[in-house]
Amino acid sequence: MKIRFRFNPVFKKAAKSKARYKILYGGAGSGKSHYIAQKILLDISTRRKYKVLAIRKVHNTIRLSLFAMFEKIIRENNIEKLFTIHQGDMSIRSKLTGNKIVFSGLDNVEKLKSIADVNCIWIEEATDITNKDFDQLDLRLRGLSEWKYEIYMSFNPISEIHWIKRRFFDIGVKDSFILKTTYKDNLYVGEKFLEVLNRLKEDDYQYFRIYALGEWGSIGNLIFKNWRTEDLSDVMAEFDNYFNGLDWGFSVDPLAFVRLHYDKKRKKIYITDEIFGTEVDFDWLAIELKKRIKNEVVTVDSSEPRSKNELIRRGINAVGAVKGAGSVEHGIKWLKQHEIIIDKKCQNVINEFGLYKWKEDKYGLVLPKPVDAYNHGIDALRYALEDEMRYGANTFWNL
Repeated sequence: MKIRFRFNPVFKKAAKSKARYKILYGGAGSGKSHYIAQKILLDISTRRKYKVLAIRKVHNTIRLSLFAMFEKIIRENNIEKLFTIHQGDMSIRSKLTGNKIVFSGLDNVEKLKSIADVNCIWIEEATDITNKDFDQLDLRLRGLSEWKYEIYMSFNPISEIHWIKRRFFDIGVKDSFILKTTYKDNLYVGEKFLEVLNRLKEDDYQYFRIYALGEWGSIGNLIFKNWRTEDLSDVMAEFDNYFNGLDWGFSVDPLAFVRLHYDKKRKKIYITDEIFGTEVDFDWLAIELKKRIKNEVVTVDSSEPRSKNELIRRGINAVGAVKGAGSVEHGIKWLKQHEIIIDKKCQNVINEFGLYKWKEDKYGLVLPKPVDAYNHGIDALRYALEDEMRYGANTFWNL
């Protein structure tokens, strides 16, 4: 039984590259991450003594992103018989060669200590990591091997002052290969995703240029500036006023769950946990929610009553958000009156707060409406705190 993947032609040069550093960047939906996962599955199935480490900044973001991507590719190509997938420690082994893919976040120090026998590292969402993080990984990828060591970095560029741009694009690094791709290079991009991009193009072209066309730039007119990140692990035991919110995922949009502690007296919101993922199974979601919230209420997007009922059937105390006209703008205004502290492990929420912005018209004038992107965790946050935002029983959302 052979593995036969369909590759986008644009990645032919990447497949032939012998460079140590392979930088695949550009717009969302270009297929770059899908290609790297396919290439890695081929490599561990055909090379002798070849081990891969797949990394994201935070360990708890991996199961529903990187790990799920490999599982999906294996399943959709009907090659389950060729691999052993270990759910517990999140690893994938080729039955043909015995080679493995192991997964880790940069916060999982114990697993990173054992990368001496790794031949290839893939850093997904590489813009999340620091220059120091990269140097540590690069230094550890040394030793004797019949295969040349490789580091893949995949990301959507955002800030034109990011260290990756300065180091690999402005200054330049020897033994590196750089390939930019966009959704236009992806022969298999879905219609639903194109609809999302077209909507974004109409809403805010600058945002479209960065997110869809993969241009380096800077996000201006950010909505939230009243937030910061911290390690909350030492203080969580003191938290006792928890709220939970969930925004459903649709097609390419991720499902987002957010858990937080609200200090009403000091007007502080502490975001302590998250779940983000696409194509999330209800059974798995219910199990993960019970681990986090037990019998607590979770306020969910009311536009999907069927999904809410699926959770209720599985023992989750789910209630629909009231929402209503003006609820988004009012929620933003209310949240801006608080200090928001995000635990460092909630990388998806952190990314959203750094990207959520106001719309601009074709002349660059700021409009009093947010761009409908990078807002799924923020929507879940609004749902969770909806009762706290009410002016009164009969005057909800009076602006």
